[in-house]
Amino acid sequence: GDPLDAWRWGMRCAISVLVIACPCALGLATPAAIMVGMGKAVKQGIWFKDAAAMEESAHVNAVVLDKTGTLTRNEMTLREIVTASGSTILEGSGYDPSGDATSINDNARIEAELTMVAGATANNAQLEYTANGWEIVGDPTEAAFLVALPKVVLNPDPAPQRLGEIPFSSERKMMTVLVPGYLYSKGAPDVLLEHCAREQVGNSERELEPGRRKAILDTVEELSQKGYRTLGVARRTGLVALEEDDLTFLGVVGIIDPPRDEAKEAIEQAHHAGIRTIMITGDHPVTASSIATSLGFDTTAAFTGKDIDDMSDQEFAEAVRTTDVYARVAPAHKLRIVDALQADGNIVAM
Repeated sequence: GDPLDAWRWGMRCAISVLVIACPCALGLATPAAIMVGMGKAVKQGIWFKDAAAMEESAHVNAVVLDKTGTLTRNEMTLREIVTASGSTILEGSGYDPSGDATSINDNARIEAELTMVAGATANNAQLEYTANGWEIVGDPTEAAFLVALPKVVLNPDPAPQRLGEIPFSSERKMMTVLVPGYLYSKGAPDVLLEHCAREQVGNSERELEPGRRKAILDTVEELSQKGYRTLGVARRTGLVALEEDDLTFLGVVGIIDPPRDEAKEAIEQAHHAGIRTIMITGDHPVTASSIATSLGFDTTAAFTGKDIDDMSDQEFAEAVRTTDVYARVAPAHKLRIVDALQADGNIVAM
């Protein structure tokens, strides 16, 4: 056989005999082995707080993963705008703002332009050109609007003076800014629709009927099935107060965040090692299931933050044993998921 394999086998036998003959050697061998393991981990880009943390990691049997930035590239690209009159498709990728946008008709173009102006104004990100190319500062989802704006709007105006803001939170799932003459909001489409009374159609507005509300939510479902993260955009004109009601719905955007090339392989390796993988995201449940399926997660059951809130501790303790995908969750939900896994006897990494 291979001389190297024979040498390794001989060394293992020698160490085993040494430990049996002199048990005190085990006290030296164990920490030495752990330190060697820590050295190898560092070379792989993995850092541990101390040796005890590394030793504990060997017992991990469940890993809880955030989707955005961990399983995906966190390079949000706005690809589609769906408004009352139809769709607008955008070209390009990454943070380069060059590229064309094609609308199905003139009214759809008008609506897409209004949607982009609103989304880029209700925004706290920045897009900058540096020596390394186009780079963003702030949230990548917000930056996607800044990248898409010049593709849709010819020579867009600078951002107006901001008079007030109601910031985004994972509980509210929307944000609003007040500028001279306008109030702009963006957020989860289902949440934003609850604050809207009208819909933009070309240069006019019409009452938002129940049938159209359902159609908009169906559009969100269709975009989510493509793996898009969806956001709704709305505005109100002539407003002088920072009030999130009586808004005009402008449109829904579809933003893609491609999975990392190495993510699927890493999940396969975890499953092969007997480690359960659990994905948590703030995205729409259909988007979450689409991405999770492509990466190899078990999507038999998928729960939302609302589902978690509606469960008793006992019900959730049962559900967490078989659920590997969670969508529309807040930070408090993440803690409850991890606590339930640990209470069930799992060693959890996050």
